[in-house]
Amino acid sequence: MRPLTNSLVLYLLMLGLLSVNLTLVTVFPASAYIVYIIVIFAVIFYFSKSLFWGKKPVPGLSYGIALIGIIFFIEIIAGLVRIESINFNPVLFFSFFILQILVAVGEEVSFRGNILQNIADEAGIKTGIILSSIMFSAIHIPSFIYAGLDIQRLMIAFTVIGLLGAIASIIYLNYGLVSAITFHFAWNFLQYNIFNLNRGQGIMKTSFTGTNILTGGNFGPEAGVLGLIIVMLALIVLIKKYPQSLN
Repeated sequence: MRPLTNSLVLYLLMLGLLSVNLTLVTVFPASAYIVYIIVIFAVIFYFSKSLFWGKKPVPGLSYGIALIGIIFFIEIIAGLVRIESINFNPVLFFSFFILQILVAVGEEVSFRGNILQNIADEAGIKTGIILSSIMFSAIHIPSFIYAGLDIQRLMIAFTVIGLLGAIASIIYLNYGLVSAITFHFAWNFLQYNIFNLNRGQGIMKTSFTGTNILTGGNFGPEAGVLGLIIVMLALIVLIKKYPQSLN
């Protein structure tokens, strides 16, 4: 099977499983995603001759912490977000910790380890980064709709997640899947389960004063102008730091 065909088959399978997950997630949240991971991994390891895992988790982890940390502290300093209290629940903490590891592993192995690599092998690295990032963003559209995003925030979220996909791609090309996974994990875990920037469940109880278009509202900074600016700047910095990734 040609690499591009391989990627398309995997992507269509992911879309199908995502549709099933959206119907089951409110009833079986953890088990639905575990099934998704198992199926995706089985397909990837069947089609992939090898995966570039790498051995350095720290670079990706550092970039993830720094990126979402900068956004959070800008919002704090600007008065857009206020920390009301901190409530550490060990059961929730470790449950979300495991969940975000599963999410990061599943999406990075799929999009960077398989789809990006296959497209790059057949059409070049730049094309691989662009197409895999667009596909990565597009698969989140059901989440945008589920969150009730208006058209402006939906367009911002689509762009930001695509840019994050490009950042993860550069990290993967330089350090491997392990580092891309730790980047993805740090961004998600800190945003959702520590800083609670999507106004869901997190260690910090926060209140928001900024407009939804600026902060992203209930979807978090991925759907806000501030997040768009910071992520775009981060991508530019990484492109300048790792120009060989695009060749």
